Amino acid sequence: MPCATCGRPQTDPVKGSSPWARGVVGGRQILLCAQCQESDPDWVGRLDRCPQCGSTRLSVVMGSAVCRACGFDWPVEDLER
Repeated sequence: MPCATCGRPQTDPVKGSSPWARGVVGGRQILLCAQCQESDPDWVGRLDRCPQCGSTRLSVVMGSAVCRACGFDWPVEDLER
């Protein structure tokens, strides 16, 4: 999956944590490269949030959004804009 902002293809990271950020925007899972994260410090503000706890740590799984912070899940169409 490429970067949602610049289209840069994701590459295998060197050992350690990945510099790529994962999130959900408009009900769609996205990735954001380190350069786009750095050039737009407000990118986190555009991420969808869990309606139960407010976390942005979301995943999209088989038509449902799942909060990785509290475990709440709901239909992804509720997030689509």
